Amino acid sequence: MSANFHTERQSITTEPDVTIVGGGIVGLATAFFLSRLGIRPLVIERLPTPASLTSRRSGEGVRAQWGLRHNIEIARASIAFYAAFGARIAIPERDAGYRPVGYLYASRSEDGARRLKARFDMQVAAGLDDLEYLDPSEVRDRFALLSETVTGAVFRAGDGVVVVSDIVAGYLAAMNADIMLGAEVGRIAREGNDFSIETSRGTISSASVILADGARLPAMLQSLGIVLPLRLARSSILHVKADGIPFDHPATIDVDLGSFWRPDAGGARMTASFRNTLFLDRFTDDPAPDPDYLAHAIATVSPLVPRWADIAPSIADSHARHGSFAVSGDGAPLIGPIDAMPGLYVNGAYGGHGIMMSPEGSRRLADMVAGNDASTPNPFHPSRFAAGNLPAPEPMTVNTNEASKETR
Repeated sequence: MSANFHTERQSITTEPDVTIVGGGIVGLATAFFLSRLGIRPLVIERLPTPASLTSRRSGEGVRAQWGLRHNIEIARASIAFYAAFGARIAIPERDAGYRPVGYLYASRSEDGARRLKARFDMQVAAGLDDLEYLDPSEVRDRFALLSETVTGAVFRAGDGVVVVSDIVAGYLAAMNADIMLGAEVGRIAREGNDFSIETSRGTISSASVILADGARLPAMLQSLGIVLPLRLARSSILHVKADGIPFDHPATIDVDLGSFWRPDAGGARMTASFRNTLFLDRFTDDPAPDPDYLAHAIATVSPLVPRWADIAPSIADSHARHGSFAVSGDGAPLIGPIDAMPGLYVNGAYGGHGIMMSPEGSRRLADMVAGNDASTPNPFHPSRFAAGNLPAPEPMTVNTNEASKETR
């Protein structure tokens, strides 16, 4: 059992019960969990290969350090899925490349340390019971690369990194699904009991449609007359080849500057603090790059980890990847049905954290599509924004009203 690829409409001989628009990491996770429930979906992907855009422009980090209970739970369950990936997809020799190097949030100011401690208390109260708050001496004893000016930190050992290519390969090997590649989706319309999906490779008829099309989600919903608080934001990740970075160092966030870096084979990946407009006015696969992004990134990771300033002159190679992602009004994903259009579902707006949260989010959506757990409360239901309602925003990510520094 594995995915069956198509490049022509004619090779799909039966109309699918469920069609997934978008073959990124979220769409593939959705297809995998649907197939586990006996539903063979069709995935429509506009690019010639699946999961080849936003998913490949990420830090590949996974963390359960969120501020609200429902976000903690969905991320924590997703990390557990990656940790047991081979067993969960029933192919024991596969793995997700999960390395629990941990996530370390640290500050160099007294005010920052107070905010970290207050957030630590809030996270523990919300159910994240395996966190550690570290005072300055503890931080330096355990993580010697950090500046002597560090004032406090929060660490979770179970957070870490994964390998997207391994996850994608595992999903494709384990799912029972059709995937149509190089097919641009145009108009989607309700016709009788089914949806008519017009694509550049022909029209598909499907009883249900799941929108998992990443940064294209806001425009797709708008074309269907569905208004939700969504915006597009830009992402950036810099790959750096350099010696002197321990492979087992935690992913590290400077809460004062908002910078992020994590160890990688032969170097690291990093994101500089935001200095330009975060939100985009229109969709683009490739937002304009910052010509001096490397210098800016080094300048914003070095205050917390001075070794980066020492390493900078000897960096052998670097390249930045810029992309875009959809952000919701409260910073949490949209997972569930669109009540105004029966048969239409959304699995998206993960705010750049689709890798981090989509296993559990997709499992829950698959249960909804299959009619399971209908009575289970769903804090990610799109209807939470009904009548202009805006739930409490997640403090550890971006939402449509404000941009948090700590987005990774």
